[in-house]
Amino acid sequence: MKGLIIFADGFEDSEGITTRDILLRGNVQVISASITDTLDVITSHNLKIKTDILLKDANLGDYSFIILPGGLRGTNNIANSSLAMSTIKYFHDNNKDIYAICAAPSILGKLGYLDDKDFTCFKGFEKDIKGHYTEAPATVTSEHIITGKSMAYSVEFALTILKKLVDNATYNHVISSIKSL
Repeated sequence: MKGLIIFADGFEDSEGITTRDILLRGNVQVISASITDTLDVITSHNLKIKTDILLKDANLGDYSFIILPGGLRGTNNIANSSLAMSTIKYFHDNNKDIYAICAAPSILGKLGYLDDKDFTCFKGFEKDIKGHYTEAPATVTSEHIITGKSMAYSVEFALTILKKLVDNATYNHVISSIKSL
């Protein structure tokens, strides 16, 4: 199991880093990809992150899912990148999993991928989506798409993805390793 996480300048730190961290703890390969011609990406809070690869160099057939962290600037940068948009289209057209949190579900909405589907996102970004918006729960699964509400639910978003991708023993191990019981 291997997936891509898109890191665009301005992505919300915790939505990208926390999600990747939790999936890696569950032995799920998550490759970070920059949408520009440099491996360096600057987060919404000005952290400099070095991605694993450039998105333009990814062999999309090698990946079974894609993750889109939110953050207003990061979401806009993804939406304005023809490469990122064609990558998302590839995953959708090939019925591969797409996971988006916070502002990023608005990208899926603009593409029509949430039409008539249940979803969540950061309040206000649901306005132009023709699906069924819900404020609760914090994550919504609709076919091969998982959406997350906001940065405050980054851990829950990541755990929802993890639960879908791994067996119960691995999931429970990750839960026990991150929570003080």
